[in-house]
Amino acid sequence: MNSALLESPPVENSALLALVAKLHAEVEQLRREVRELRCDVGYWKSRHADAVKRNHQLQQELDEAKAEIKNLKAERFGKQSEKGSSVDRSNDLDDPQDQVSPKKKRGQQPGRPAPRRRDYSHLPAREEQVDLPEDAKICDCCGKPLADLGQSDPTEQIEVEATTCLNLTSPTTCRAP
Repeated sequence: MNSALLESPPVENSALLALVAKLHAEVEQLRREVRELRCDVGYWKSRHADAVKRNHQLQQELDEAKAEIKNLKAERFGKQSEKGSSVDRSNDLDDPQDQVSPKKKRGQQPGRPAPRRRDYSHLPAREEQVDLPEDAKICDCCGKPLADLGQSDPTEQIEVEATTCLNLTSPTTCRAP
C-alpha cells in the first residue's frame, strides 16, 4: 500500500484524548443497548415458546373435540348393528314348548273399552243453521231440484275465539267473556 495513505497528519494530544473519550462513551452506550436488546430477545423467545405451547394445547383440544363429535355422530346417525332381525334366533334361549303370544298391535286393543270422550258442556255454545246456496240444490246429472228429506245430521264444532281485555287497571284479574 501507499505509505502516504498510512501516515496520518499530526494531531494534538488533547484532541486525541477527547476523541478517545468520546469513542469510549459511545462504546459504553452501544454495550448498554446490546444488553437491553439481549434481554428483550430472551423475553420475546419465552413469549413465543409460551404461544407455541398454548397453540399446541389448543390444537390437541380441538382434535379431541372433533373426534368426540365424530363418535357422537356415528352413534346417532350411523348403522345400528345391534338390531338383530326377527328371523335370527341364534341367541334365543326360550323353551320351544312354551306358547308364544303374538305381539300386540298398536292402538285400540280388541275387547278393551274405548277411551271416554272429552266433556265440553262447560263451554259456551252457539247454534248456527247452515243452508246450501240455491245452485248447490240442483242435481248435477239431470238438472232437477233436489228434494229435502227432512233429515239433518247435528254436528258439533269446537272453535276457539280469542278476546282481548280492555280493562287497563288490572288485566290479570279480568274475567271478561
